[in-house]
Amino acid sequence: MKAVRFESGGGVSVIETPVPKIGPGEALMKTRAAGICGSDLLDWYAAKKAGTVAGHEVAGEIVAVGEGVEDFAPGDLVVPHHHAPCLDCPACRRGRFVHCREWRASRLDPGGMAELLRIPAGNLARDTQKIPSGLSAEEASFTEPLATVVKAFRQGRFHHDDRLLVVGLGTAGHLAIRYAARLGANGIAGADGVASRRTKAAATGAEESIDVSRETLSDGARRITGGRGFDFVFVGPGKSGVIAEALRTVAPGGTLLLFTMPSPEDRLALDGHDLYFREVQIVPSYSCGPVEMRLALTLLGERRLPVADLISHRFPIERAPEAFARAREPEGSLKVVLMFP
Repeated sequence: MKAVRFESGGGVSVIETPVPKIGPGEALMKTRAAGICGSDLLDWYAAKKAGTVAGHEVAGEIVAVGEGVEDFAPGDLVVPHHHAPCLDCPACRRGRFVHCREWRASRLDPGGMAELLRIPAGNLARDTQKIPSGLSAEEASFTEPLATVVKAFRQGRFHHDDRLLVVGLGTAGHLAIRYAARLGANGIAGADGVASRRTKAAATGAEESIDVSRETLSDGARRITGGRGFDFVFVGPGKSGVIAEALRTVAPGGTLLLFTMPSPEDRLALDGHDLYFREVQIVPSYSCGPVEMRLALTLLGERRLPVADLISHRFPIERAPEAFARAREPEGSLKVVLMFP
């Protein structure tokens, strides 16, 4: 079968690899759609993954199940999460699923961007969901990215009365704006240097925008809020310079939400005196768990949060290198999806 592999130079290639064999409690899924995540485009992250199969934003069809599987059958359309918690350890009992040892050790085999993949027993039983009728596979592939946004808003204790600034209007940024609007938020602003992305955000929930190619985040925040700042600042880019600038836009008592991981070498200098007296909370949010995955698929299935219009490009798996190259070009692109026959 074909699969997409990270290469040491930061790119990807299409390889031939054996079809994984399933055991008791497992399932074999034929991939129908796989989204390219922003993390897949980070050079340092891709370099760490060199030699492995890419992809985790997936949806597909069960084609075989192992002994003992009763809740799934061939023909079922599903969304499997690439990590699944044990649900019984101290971290899980506190809802901190990403800190469960089993969550961190689990993975789809060989990865999401493969024509066929093995869903391990833990992933199948504890964080795989059936796709609601009428929802396409490409729409369902947004379940995991939307779930990470849902978790981020919960992690940061977002309140619908908060004035929100979303920094970075890639897919996650647009999902954040739409989710906040769904929660009844007003006073939503978006910041990006790419005109097409600001235009898209304005059409789907952002009432104000900051063109960071023309003004700084802090200048834009002062202009929009009259110097007060934003109560909740959702920072997409995992770069210390952007984070430091975004911190200046947070209102006293507000929250700075860090959505994307910086590289291991990136260091952020903080003014502890300023943080203390302004009581700004800095909250990182990493991935998601089954609670958020269920809510995200419910939102998608009930059409309460549209995503189909966020897909800017579709490519067959054979053209994966071209798809990744297009995803790296922000003007005119948002979510790039690999489609499987």
